[in-house]
Amino acid sequence: MPADVKIVRKTLADGTVKEYRYPRKRKDAAPRGPAVGTIADILRQYLGSPEWMGTRPSTKKGRRLYLIELERIGNVPIRDLRRREILTIRDTIARTRGSGAANQFIQSTSAFLSWALNREWVEANTAARIGMLPYKPFKAWTREMARDAITNLPSHMSRAVMLALFTGQRRSDLCAMKWSDIVRGAIYVRQIKTGAELQIPIHPVLAQAMESWPRTAETILTGLRGGPMTAYNLGRSLNEAHDKGIIPKGYSIHGLRKLAATLLAESGCSTHEIASITGHKTLKMVELYTRSFDQRRLAEDAILKLETAFWKPEEIER
Repeated sequence: MPADVKIVRKTLADGTVKEYRYPRKRKDAAPRGPAVGTIADILRQYLGSPEWMGTRPSTKKGRRLYLIELERIGNVPIRDLRRREILTIRDTIARTRGSGAANQFIQSTSAFLSWALNREWVEANTAARIGMLPYKPFKAWTREMARDAITNLPSHMSRAVMLALFTGQRRSDLCAMKWSDIVRGAIYVRQIKTGAELQIPIHPVLAQAMESWPRTAETILTGLRGGPMTAYNLGRSLNEAHDKGIIPKGYSIHGLRKLAATLLAESGCSTHEIASITGHKTLKMVELYTRSFDQRRLAEDAILKLETAFWKPEEIER
């Protein structure tokens, strides 16, 4: 028998033995890649192309986050990718991560398919000219929502809420934090979206809570089974919390980033101080996050300055 053939014998119901022969996999054989012409195959080529290498690092990081969604259907031949499938993925992202993320997915997919069209892997860019969804800013959580979530959510989600609240980071950065990133009472963060490097001091309340958190993985956040929590699983778990009524629908993890910025503003922090935590490179977004608080504070100051000398209670007709 040839050494590169594996024989498997199976006994059938009637008692006869049937022999099957399979080629043995060579130990020195290179690992098999995705099938030629599939979405995974063309994505791999795209990510190794000169066009991709010439893209700005910040743009590459952003697109990579959304192209992962296409990798989930990577075994599909790229010529079979239809507009309706792209819209289905977009709509799912819109429900779970907001319309801004959904629009980013369309833009990233369109750029990829435009490259594939130029290489004649597809006959048309099926993501082209898909209208952008109206942008709806993420709703900021309230203190009460955060408290109830920490109390009532499953422990792995409760930890995610606490970490988001006390660090003000995005979902992807929360999931990327490792225990080894904690040095001298601060968490080192290299933001995936912007590349900004931060040292975020650990609040005493968070530090006390983290003492009892399980360390079953390198990452600080873990899932139900103790493995690293992914951004996708975090979003899915939040949807389950919506369905159970623990968290009102329409609120995402990103809303905790807004709440963190608001709490910092209410504590008297300047926009520069808030940006040192959230990692925003421009103050415009920080100002947008804290606008509702600033409006209320300014309104309170204004109403106290309102001239009331013209009004005398005793002159009012009764």
